Amino acid sequence: MGSKEDLLQAITELNEDEAYKLVQKLIDEGVNPNDIIEILRKGVEVVGDKFNKKEYFLTELVMAGEIFSQSTEILGPYMKKVTESSGNLETIVVGTVKGDVHDIGKNIFITLLKSAGYNVIDLGVDIPPNKFVKKVKETGAKVVAYSGLLTVALESMNATTKALEAAGLRQNLKIIIGGLPVDELWMKEAGEDAYTDNAFEGVKIVNKWIRGEA
Repeated sequence: MGSKEDLLQAITELNEDEAYKLVQKLIDEGVNPNDIIEILRKGVEVVGDKFNKKEYFLTELVMAGEIFSQSTEILGPYMKKVTESSGNLETIVVGTVKGDVHDIGKNIFITLLKSAGYNVIDLGVDIPPNKFVKKVKETGAKVVAYSGLLTVALESMNATTKALEAAGLRQNLKIIIGGLPVDELWMKEAGEDAYTDNAFEGVKIVNKWIRGEA
C-alpha cells in the first residue's frame, strides 16, 4: 500500500528515477499492471490540474508525460496478457498536419489519451491527408485528431477533412483539432467536430464521443 502511495507522490512531484524504481517494485510485489497504470493516470491528472491552476508549467507537463510513457514501457512485458484479454480498446489516430512539424502539444495529448486507456496511432508530424485516410481505413478508428501550431496548418486540416469525406469515411468519424491557430469559427468552416488548445479538455471531449454522449 505504501509503495502505491509513494508512486503517486513520485509522479506528482516529478521524481522520475524514484517513479521508475517504484513501478518495478510494484511489479515485483505482484501488483496487477492495470492497478499500476491507474496510479500513473491519477498522477498525470494531478499534474494536469496543477498545470491548469498555473502551479506547474509546460515543462512539468511534458515531464509527467515522459514519466508515464517510460513507466508503461517498463510495464510492457507484463501487460501482454492484459492487452490480449481487452481487445476492445478504441483506436484514435493522431498527427500533426502537412506543413507543420510541432509536436509538443500532440505528444501531451497522446500521453493523456493512452493514460485514459485508448489505443493511439501516432502518425508523427508533417502528415499529408492521404496518410490520415489510409490509417483510418486500416484501423476503423472512430476519432481522428489533427494538431498544428502554424497558420499554414489550418488549410492542411481543411484538406485532410475533405480527403476523409471523399474516401467515404466521414459519416461515422469524429474529428478534433488542436493548436494555437484553431478556433470555433475555423472548426465550423473546415467541417470538424471540436477544437481545443488544452489537451486535458481534448481527452474529455473524446471520452464523451466514445461514450456516445455527444
